Amino acid sequence: SISLAGITGLEALVKGNYIDVRFAKSGAPSREFTIRPKAPPLNTDAPGLHLVLTSDKLGSIDIGAPILYRQVRVGSVQSYQLSRDRQRVVVGVHIEPEYAHLVNTSTRFWNSSGITLTGNLSGVQVKSESLQTLITGGISFDTLDPKAPTVTKVRRFTLFDSEEAAMARGVEIQLSIDNADGLREGTPIRFKGLDIGKIESVELNPDLSGVLMKARLTSAGERVARSGTRFWVVRPALGLLRTENLGTLVSGPYIEALPSSTPGERQARFQTLAEAPNLLGRENGLRLTLSAPRKGSIKPGNLVTYRQIPVGKVVDLALGEQADRVLISILIEPRYVPLVRTGSRFWNASGFGVDASLFKGLSLRTESMEALMEGGIAFATPNNAQMGEPAKPGQTFALFDSANDEWLEWAPRIALRSGAR
Repeated sequence: SISLAGITGLEALVKGNYIDVRFAKSGAPSREFTIRPKAPPLNTDAPGLHLVLTSDKLGSIDIGAPILYRQVRVGSVQSYQLSRDRQRVVVGVHIEPEYAHLVNTSTRFWNSSGITLTGNLSGVQVKSESLQTLITGGISFDTLDPKAPTVTKVRRFTLFDSEEAAMARGVEIQLSIDNADGLREGTPIRFKGLDIGKIESVELNPDLSGVLMKARLTSAGERVARSGTRFWVVRPALGLLRTENLGTLVSGPYIEALPSSTPGERQARFQTLAEAPNLLGRENGLRLTLSAPRKGSIKPGNLVTYRQIPVGKVVDLALGEQADRVLISILIEPRYVPLVRTGSRFWNASGFGVDASLFKGLSLRTESMEALMEGGIAFATPNNAQMGEPAKPGQTFALFDSANDEWLEWAPRIALRSGAR
């Protein structure tokens, strides 16, 4: 036989074809036999280790294909057939006696035939075990724990599709999401900029109500896979004043994880949010409520400024109990808490104001370009004699549509907190 895989039976080129015989150790005498087109599998009592591997598909594996340990041939494929239920492929392999000790209960086998090509816009990765397996197909294995119990008789192992799948460790979880646009097998799961896992499969829910993603956490899995952990999709955001997650334009979206500050019970299923949750409420500082007749362009995340310096953020918006007001929750950073007094005045800094007169013409007023485009809130505090007592947590202030000229002239001397976070 001459092929890219090599030459076998070379002596038959000179002497012609011949019939080889393997004698049985027992059985009744017989004078009639069936000649096989290929050598039969080794008997299970032949020296060495005989194993059974099961897989969803055979791939390009054939009888005689090598079994490799770190690219060293240590055995061969002896047979393959369908399982009794016709749902899986059963592969019989033989490990040479001198290499039998390499296999134990922690050993993982994978199909190393051909080339594995994976990639996206951020790069392409090509993997091949060896030139021999590229041509003839083959199976590779590795042992996770050398101290695990040894294998001395026929044993079943799973034959994985790839080395990555075979050697995968960590915690398996399931993530549900309404729409998996841009998410696929291999999408990373990250925490604080580090990959801690990835998506292994993406499929529709049985009732078609959403998408179910199976994932594996390979780092900090025990700490992350607990109740209270939140997951959300990170995508690029492009705007006139703010550009975020620009790297995902090339690499594609990823899933961000945020473990709870107080880890709960072990959990395997999580709901994935389409965007980042509002996390401002977790931060330290002074929480206040502003009351306004309408929302305007205010939204969570807008800046709260004092003399055009950001000192806080909008946390949440809700209707009042009688639905006649809009209640805006804000958070002032700890360092700037002393700036807010009972006499402070808040106003909507979004958009711009117009002043017109016959003699002075037309003038436009705006707090800042960012407030003009994104929306925001500003406040001022009266001079020392009129500023009042320090504001208390949860105190409510009116939110005015615009600032009075008098407020813009206030310039009290207020000591800020040093080293506050």
